Amino acid sequence: MKMKKLVSTLLAAAMIVGLVSGCGSSGKSDSKEDPASSETTEDAKDSEAASGETVEITMFHRFSDGASKEFFDEVAAAFHEEHPNITVNMTSADNANYKQEINVKLASNEAPDIYFVWSGVYAQNFADGGRALDLTGYIQEDTEWSDGIISNQFGPFTFDEKIYGVPIIMDGKTFYYNKEIFEELSLEVPENWEDFMTVLDAISKTDYIPISLGNQEDWATGHYMTTLNQRMVDADTLAADYALEGDFSDPQYVAALERLMELAPYFTPDFNATSYDTGINDFTSGKAAIYYEQFNQVQYIQPAEFEWSWFDFPDIAEGDGDQNALTGAPQGFMISADTEHPDEAVEFLKYLTSKEVASKMVKDTQMISCVDGAITAETADEKLAEIAETIKAASSINLWLDNAMDSELVAVYLADIQKMAGGGMSPEEVMTDVQKTAAELAEE
Repeated sequence: MKMKKLVSTLLAAAMIVGLVSGCGSSGKSDSKEDPASSETTEDAKDSEAASGETVEITMFHRFSDGASKEFFDEVAAAFHEEHPNITVNMTSADNANYKQEINVKLASNEAPDIYFVWSGVYAQNFADGGRALDLTGYIQEDTEWSDGIISNQFGPFTFDEKIYGVPIIMDGKTFYYNKEIFEELSLEVPENWEDFMTVLDAISKTDYIPISLGNQEDWATGHYMTTLNQRMVDADTLAADYALEGDFSDPQYVAALERLMELAPYFTPDFNATSYDTGINDFTSGKAAIYYEQFNQVQYIQPAEFEWSWFDFPDIAEGDGDQNALTGAPQGFMISADTEHPDEAVEFLKYLTSKEVASKMVKDTQMISCVDGAITAETADEKLAEIAETIKAASSINLWLDNAMDSELVAVYLADIQKMAGGGMSPEEVMTDVQKTAAELAEE
């Protein structure tokens, strides 16, 4: 597994910490009191508790069954024991229906005080729409708490230099590989693109599938392009184009698509007709040597009956992007801008992201906590601990395309990528479509 360059990591971490500590002086929206006011002092909280005032807050999330739901229910009960005057009422929807249900709730008079969000554009839409509370002031005021959250996870919840979300779960995308196949073929883990092509070519001469891919749903190749764009395109150009402030004319976008076409011959045969489940099963059954997957899906890799590990997306020397960034997207919680109990809602999120509670989350659910030190030998196995360190070491987090850009644009982009990968379009044709759609959206 390739280790991140220490200097880049430290510089990036310093920049992010600077953002957390140096954002605007007012941390909350104008409609709410500053968290440094008397309402958020310990004396005020003690006075509230002594007065016997009871507060109920609601929390809506997507963990509707199994160990994850049980964890959140248990945390709400434990929080109430420590804060007898505050009750947290948990509600949830399954993952498939969550987006629709939270939109309905936030548009009604039944907005939850705290609600789950994916980061990037998805979260930004709530912030821009006035549905999320600016949390910058809370984060700046209580650095003992906020410094305990891995710093590079705040970036995808930061918009116009204000932080609107508290990250809970972190993630990244990596190449899992079958160590036994690599040993059998005397292959080394690739450090750069040229090495990667050499490895794939060697595997292709055997009965193994070089890279397992199920691309019936176009997000799978979209994840490849998420990383390829980041590796190839300058960061400022990428940010401007994704925000519809540019024109996607940089030739490196075409070069990134060409890189995907270099990989296509090594993917599962007929990958556009192959399901996600088949893609992952081909790897875990030993039919494929390599599989590109999220760290948070590691539970599907663990049943494999062979020794496995992972390596980072290889460096591309011709790329203009940061080769030390990690594709992924943290998940977290926002607080409704309309909540009547912002301080209590923040207090619960502080409790949820305390080291003790975050450690319980890791141990009970195997979710990868954003809290530094929550993943230890006592809460997770060695591989999960290594995963956490890999994510922590990333210079920045590169959001999935569907988290990073307008939903209409990404729909066109992903559909064209899928078609191109199957031989139905050229890279130039894909970017012509993207440029046209982006220009139309920018004019609206």
